Parts: sequence; structure tokens; C-alpha cells
Amino acid sequence: MNGRERRNYVYTGTAVCMLTMLAACGGDTEDASGSGSNEVVELSFWASANPDRDDFKLTVDRVEQFNEEHDDIQLNIETTPHADYRTRLNTQAAGGQLPDIFQVWPGAELQPLVDGEAVGSLTNILDNWTDNGLLNEDALADFTFDGEAYAIPSVQNPTSFVFYNIDMLNELGYDEFPQTYDEFKQLIGDLRDEDTTPIALGNSASWVLQSVYISTIADRFTGNDFIPQVLEGERSFTDPEFVEALEVIEELVEIDAFNEDLNTIDDNQMIEYFLQERSAMVIDGNWGAISILTNKTDEMNVGIAPIPLGDSGTISTVYGNAWSLNADLSDEKREAGETFLKWMFNEEFYQDLIGVGRVVAAEVDMPEEADLDPLFLDMLQLSQEAPPAPVYDAVLPQAVNNVLQNELQAITIGRSTPEEAAQNIQNTVNAQ
Repeated sequence: MNGRERRNYVYTGTAVCMLTMLAACGGDTEDASGSGSNEVVELSFWASANPDRDDFKLTVDRVEQFNEEHDDIQLNIETTPHADYRTRLNTQAAGGQLPDIFQVWPGAELQPLVDGEAVGSLTNILDNWTDNGLLNEDALADFTFDGEAYAIPSVQNPTSFVFYNIDMLNELGYDEFPQTYDEFKQLIGDLRDEDTTPIALGNSASWVLQSVYISTIADRFTGNDFIPQVLEGERSFTDPEFVEALEVIEELVEIDAFNEDLNTIDDNQMIEYFLQERSAMVIDGNWGAISILTNKTDEMNVGIAPIPLGDSGTISTVYGNAWSLNADLSDEKREAGETFLKWMFNEEFYQDLIGVGRVVAAEVDMPEEADLDPLFLDMLQLSQEAPPAPVYDAVLPQAVNNVLQNELQAITIGRSTPEEAAQNIQNTVNAQ
């Protein structure tokens, strides 16, 4: 294993909340402020919930362990379904009613919370991770504004892999996954000829086509610098290269690559579709691998590949699952919150995340006891070899990203052409 491999082992409506109160025991230990008081400091903590995934279960277990080990601090964790979490967070932020600790996303999604002074700087405790080399500048870059860091990330998220049923492809005569886009389209046609849905897609929340598909597909046409240049007025979403990327989405719809209910099922349901062998493929981020590995049968053979398109081989990637502190905490709560973050984001946690199939943000060794599935190891290798591309919702202003997601969905139902969609997206950029 070389040094590069050692470095990185390597997301909305009325919220429906599952409240889990994790009780802390009383005791005589000093509180987080060091005053010697027996008073328990209570902290509210919001997280985006994926109850069927092992990494989410690990996080909840870790919070419970923290409460058990800290008589003077109690975290009350409140989870919201993943599809609803962003809406809830932004709504509560607008009303100044955020919890003490909360999960955030990087870049353009975090910046409004920073600009609105809703999140507190963590720069004063950053050496807890930087001095020992756990986190480097790359991991913190999208959570840093004007030299101040505002969140601690747990994972890297490569957002675009093709997961495929090896046996279903073998039955059609495919001994390996297609290497070119033309071969990929031929596979789609061959599957359709067998009355099999080629690719399961669940875009009801509209982010999947943006994060999983167009972030990688467009980068293969435009290159990495496209979004910064668009925002600086040097390029445009109406440029032919980006329109060509949108045409790929249109073409996939036209050749019946997807299930008909693609806009009414969500990303969890599309994984189920694939696991039930109702489709031969599903395209998803590295989190999809966790769901697949957790829920697939022992007999199901799953392969992984990048989308075969263009020459660059880039895969959209972003650091994520990061947590921030409310900017308005009292000194006592602030110290308790910092205690939790420093306890939570340690080498053991990052290694445990590797053990459940996540590509982590930290530079840690592979856990010695890990018995990792070959699918995860293949994903790790692809993640290390592929040049990264930006994930659009991490770099675009929220208003622009919203229009992008709506236009991608509109393309799938014939309400926008690629040219019309590109112009509508650019009009939103011009209005910023």
C-alpha cells in the first residue's frame, strides 16, 4: 500500500422528526466549564437521518457513548429524514432557531449560514486535528471562509459511481463493464431488449441528477474550472460544452435508460429497485455502496465503475457529513460543544467509518481488523485514481443550484430542452 493509499480512505417539505433522547447519568465530575458544578450541560444536536445505513447507526451509537462517558454533558439528538433535512435547517436558520450542534454541507450551502452569522468559528480548536495530521487543508477548504473554519468533516463523498449486477451483464455476454459511452448505450439497449430496466433512478427530491449525474457528466465536457469561470462571467451555462452535458441526460431518457417513475421515487427506493434486481444498474455516490453492502443478498454480485464518458475520467467529489456549532452559544455550551467535537472526530471514529464502507476525510491507516468487501476496496481504488470534479451544489449559489435541479428534472419530462434549460440556469446566474 503506497503513501497515497494511506492518506485518504476513503448530500426537502415538512420535516418528519424522530426524536431520540440519549440520557446522561448524573455524577460528581466537573462540568465542561471546569467549575466543579454537578449541573449537566444539555446540547441539542440535529442530524440528517438514514436509519438503514451503518454509518448513520455508527454516529448515533457514538453520540450515546459520549453521553455515557460524560456525566456533565448530555446531547439530545434529533434526526430528520435526509430528503427533508436541508429544508428544515434553512428554515430554522432564517428564523434564528438553530440547535446547538448541527450537520451542514460544504461550500455554497454553508456560506449563507456563515454570512448570516449562524455558525461559530472553530479555528480556535482546529489544531486538535491539524497538529496530528488527521485533517489537512483540502479537507477543510470548503468549510473555511476568510481564514476561519466553521465545520469539521467526517467523510469524502465521491458522488458518481455505476453499481452494476455482474451476473445480469454476464448473461448478456458482457464479461466487463463498457469502457466507452457508445458501449454503455449498447448495454442499455441490450437490457431494454430483455425487458429489463437498465438504470434505477430516484430523483423525487431532484438532487440526484445534479449531484450524482451532471456534476460528473458536465465536468467531462467543461473541465474543472467551469463553475468559477461562469460565476466570474468568463463562461456561461449556455456554452456548447455544458449544453452537450445536458443532452446526455436527455439522451438517456430518450433511450429508456431509466425506470418510468424516476421522478416519484427517492434515492433510497432506487437502491431497493436495484437490490430487487428490477434494474441491472444504479448510479449513486459512495453512500450508495453502504446501502448495497448492508442489504444485498450473499448471492448478489455487484461491480462498480465510473460513468464511461469522455477521456478525463473525473468523478465529482466533496467533503461532507460535517458538523458546526451555533454562533450564539453561551460560554458554557460552547465549551461543551467543543468537547464533543474533539471527542467525536478522532482516529477511532474515522477508522470505524472505514469499517462500514465510507471514504473518510481524515488521513488514517486502514483499521487492522477491518474485513472490507471487495466492492468497497474497488470503490476506494477508483476514488484514489480518478481526478476529482466539483459537486455542483457545493460550489453554486443556492438559487442557481435550485434552478439547475429543476431544469434537470424538466428535461426528463420534456418540459425543457437542453438549450432552454441552460438559458434558464444562466438567467439565474445573471440575476445574482
